[in-house]
Amino acid sequence: MILQGNITTPDACGYGRLEICGNKISAVEIQGDCRSGADWILPGFIDVHLHGIYYGDATVEQVHLMAEQAPQSGLTALCPAMASDSAENMLDFVKKVRSIVENPAAGSARMLGSHLEGPFLDYSHKGGMNENFLRQVDLQEIRNWLDVANGTLKIVTIAPELPNGLQATELLHRAGVRVSAGHTAMPPSLTADFVRCGGSCICHLFDTFDGREVDNGVSVPNLADEVLVNDDLFIELITDGIHVPPTLVKLAIRCAGSCRVIGITDSMCGTGLPDGAYPMTDAGREFVLKNGDVCRLKDDPDIIVGSCLTQNQAFFNLTERFGFDSITAARVLSTNPACYLGLGDSCGQLREGFTADITVLGSDKLTVRQTIIDGAEVYKA
Repeated sequence: MILQGNITTPDACGYGRLEICGNKISAVEIQGDCRSGADWILPGFIDVHLHGIYYGDATVEQVHLMAEQAPQSGLTALCPAMASDSAENMLDFVKKVRSIVENPAAGSARMLGSHLEGPFLDYSHKGGMNENFLRQVDLQEIRNWLDVANGTLKIVTIAPELPNGLQATELLHRAGVRVSAGHTAMPPSLTADFVRCGGSCICHLFDTFDGREVDNGVSVPNLADEVLVNDDLFIELITDGIHVPPTLVKLAIRCAGSCRVIGITDSMCGTGLPDGAYPMTDAGREFVLKNGDVCRLKDDPDIIVGSCLTQNQAFFNLTERFGFDSITAARVLSTNPACYLGLGDSCGQLREGFTADITVLGSDKLTVRQTIIDGAEVYKA
């Protein structure tokens, strides 16, 4: 298979050709400057934090639909994120994702493993989480996850300041799980201990974060400030321009550097579909999705419960709204999540010998024209 268009590699962007042989990229050749009417050939988008897309959501019953339908948005790989729920449901979710990882369906985005956002989170920073499912850290519950996951539990988001929070971080890290700090009241001074215990990421920076205090006219560094300057942490960032205003998107990428920022969607079921009311994954609550806005709790519209962002829209936002070049956008949406999960030597870049996971956008940098996974075309507009 041969593709021609504006190709974005880790080091350059220009018009050229890309050749696929089997499931690998066999040649990448940039021949000149980008052309205004050409398609954009990009490394396949990877989302490590999404709760739903189209008709799928992060439940036992619907999670397979996320993988099946995600290529429509240019996604080639994902870690579906289950929000805080009962111990039984969270364990069953880990089991279900494992079964999909081990028995993938043809034509689906690659299921990389499960992401549990909770349930060990701080009540005062719960955001859209159902407070009835938040609980103190239970190390045995974590061991149960690890037992049934067989290595497919990839990310756990936790509030490290909770009793046994750092012990949980160590336990998960030793098992090869990435630990993300989120929905947390963690004081900035605890950041170094979190990293020392194996913490490696920050969940959706600036969302459910406290603002900066001012003491006698002097600004006091807060948690967001601390993690931005800590080179040992990846940072998740929702790039819809609403969860995080454009100025803060620019601040995060320019301060932390483009190699540490992971673009996520935090999207909900119904993303990519018309405006309307959709079910939450927990206890029968509903949210209202409005395209161009966010997903808001139906009974309390001031509470944001997630986004309706897709990664193709995120690429458009980064390049056309926030002023970054396509190399930076591809790094944030593809390369960095691959590196975060330990896959950076085989995917997430357009490079000879890498797996042929490729997203092709139209000249508008938004319309998904083609999605290629493992060298096979799985979606074509």
